[in-house]
Amino acid sequence: MEKSNNLILVVEDELIIAADISRILRNEGFRCITNITSYDEAVSKIEDFNPDLVLVDIMLGKNFDGIKIGEYLNNKGTIPFIFLTSLSDKNTLINVKNTFPSGYIVKPYKPTDILTNIDLALYNFRHNKININQIKSPEIKDDTPYRIKKVIQHINNNLHEKLHLEELISLTPWKKHQFINIFKLYTGTTPYQYILECKLEKCTSLMLQSHLSLNDIALELGFDNYSNFSKLFKKKYNEVV
Repeated sequence: MEKSNNLILVVEDELIIAADISRILRNEGFRCITNITSYDEAVSKIEDFNPDLVLVDIMLGKNFDGIKIGEYLNNKGTIPFIFLTSLSDKNTLINVKNTFPSGYIVKPYKPTDILTNIDLALYNFRHNKININQIKSPEIKDDTPYRIKKVIQHINNNLHEKLHLEELISLTPWKKHQFINIFKLYTGTTPYQYILECKLEKCTSLMLQSHLSLNDIALELGFDNYSNFSKLFKKKYNEVV
């Protein structure tokens, strides 16, 4: 990972863990704001400092205030966020998915878990920003950017799955043809190509930052088999894997 001076807000009420995360991030050149232990503190710091990313524990004290912070950030729509938690039960995951986070780290974590999630979250957020002023189309309605953003977040959160067009369309009120046209207006590419680009970008990150075999990475990203993955990778990067 390249050194970064991005500002990361760490919302974690276990101060020893917050200090450890701060150490990991500062070693990579990130700037950090820590010792934030509640919803009100988090919102105040977010408004004051406008961080590049928020890393937030789901449980603050005995409350699920981390999810409230996620809802606030999702509605704000200008800052990516990653959940950090020891919880992995079904109900928590359902509540978490509804906030559309950019990542989900389960304790106990390794430094690579923190850094990889942040790297991908910042990369995806930079490349998925929608410039509404560049779009001129009678099909575009006031809530269209929000709906497209939800589709993009769903793609980024489910790159390990085999995503289907019908699944994406179900997140919008549009018919197939209309959905594809609007998606292309905002992203410059078709849903299929966008998913493929995201998967291949994540593949390169996993190749550099994990010990998974290439076959495991192909399966992890929802490719049918290694052969298909290899052909697509070669076509994009002109390299054999």
